[in-house]
Amino acid sequence: MTAEAAIYRARWLIPARGPAIEDGAAVCLGGRIVRIGSWRDLSPHVGPNDSVEHFPDACLLPAFINAHAHLGLSDLAGWFEPTVDFAGWITRLVAKRLLRTKRGTRRAVRQGLDQGLSAGTVAGADVTPDAECDDGISQADGRWDGRWTVFGEVVQFGQAGLRRLERTIEALESLAKTAPVAPGLSPHAPYSTGLEVFMAVRRAADERGWPVTTHLHETLDEIAFTERGEGTLYDLIKGYHLLPRDWRPAGVRPIRMLAEAGFFAAPVLVAHGNYLTDDEIAVLAASGSSVAYCPRSHAFFGHEAHPWRRLLAAGINVCLGTDSLASSPTLSILDEMRFLAARHPDADPRTILRMGTACGAAALGLEGDFGDLGPGLAAAFCVAEPPAPTKDPLAAILAGPVPRIRLLRP
Repeated sequence: MTAEAAIYRARWLIPARGPAIEDGAAVCLGGRIVRIGSWRDLSPHVGPNDSVEHFPDACLLPAFINAHAHLGLSDLAGWFEPTVDFAGWITRLVAKRLLRTKRGTRRAVRQGLDQGLSAGTVAGADVTPDAECDDGISQADGRWDGRWTVFGEVVQFGQAGLRRLERTIEALESLAKTAPVAPGLSPHAPYSTGLEVFMAVRRAADERGWPVTTHLHETLDEIAFTERGEGTLYDLIKGYHLLPRDWRPAGVRPIRMLAEAGFFAAPVLVAHGNYLTDDEIAVLAASGSSVAYCPRSHAFFGHEAHPWRRLLAAGINVCLGTDSLASSPTLSILDEMRFLAARHPDADPRTILRMGTACGAAALGLEGDFGDLGPGLAAAFCVAEPPAPTKDPLAAILAGPVPRIRLLRP
């Protein structure tokens, strides 16, 4: 075995893909995994200068990927009760954001990063209208915050939205020079961002090779806004005098409107996707898009059953996100996985693990670094202790008492 390797041995090694390995180990060199296997096979090759860290009662899992988060809202835990009044929630949320300073937003981002790290998050997508406030994401002074894609959020219609896009691009380009982040763009949603701006975002992102995410089919009111120009979101946006005078409903649902305009000519990371027809699922599949499902935020708003199984059956990459602490109790992807397993006890635990790891990595273009345990990938592990000895440790982690989590980083 290569000299000075770092070897992590555990009761179970559980990759996102491939069989679990009892009494398994991962051999790492230079922050990368070079080999995984059983301790019986690997131990004869351990050299005198190699280090071995043993977790005799724990499992090694791939570190988690948060495919949809709003780190800048991490100071809003406990401010909101579950509700079906999405427009009312938006109104209260915007009011709270307007009362904050940039300094307060930066503190919130720091809180969210720390909570994610403590829950085993190694990478994620932060969707924010204040991209400059993510400048605290760092690798300085020995601190390591993981690998984040910062999606600058663009809102408004017409020229106001286009000017907002220009400022957002400038903020992201400046941020990427000082912080170890990848930039991306996010037209917020069809009820807050006009089609002209959606397509300008698409072009700007494609020119720069940046990824795109957006909130789509999150609520029935969003669909009513786009298709018919009615509903509580329509009343809200119209009441704020944000709609251009010449705005008219599209006469079709949001995904169809965007598809016809060419927005899905390249993949999109769709946040939520709570209400989807078979035709809309076909659009997402054909475009190679991913869907970030946020199970506890979904339940917070009392939505109908999420189509995640239909999406998977159609070959769509379905990953997991936490959304924000304004609609979810923690920023833990493991908590999302456990919630999903409790709601769907017949679901395969390995599928849920992939949604929280490998699928999120694929959605963010990180599959060459994170999301699984295997040669060439970064040595980023979650150490989780099952509640008791078991033949199916992953099922026990998802169904039993909340396990302790430790993130081993590359």
